[in-house]
Amino acid sequence: MQYIIVAFSSRALALQAQSIFARRGIPVTVINTPREADGSCGLSVRANARLRAAVLQTVNTTLLRTGVKAIILLGYDNNGKKTVEKLL
Repeated sequence: MQYIIVAFSSRALALQAQSIFARRGIPVTVINTPREADGSCGLSVRANARLRAAVLQTVNTTLLRTGVKAIILLGYDNNGKKTVEKLL
């Protein structure tokens, strides 16, 4: 399964983003920030990669003003190896 992960500059912003996504009907989960999201606080939000367009639209229209540090697409290839694509 692939996920899109949005990392933030503070824990408060990550929790605020969770509320914004929920209001827009985008299910997200608050997670510990993966190592691939350099320079971020300890919390991120994760959504299924199938929701990539909706997540990126929300980031671009609302969340960029609130301290987004990194957006990464995290998944696993057919051999179980982790794949990472940095989007921001």
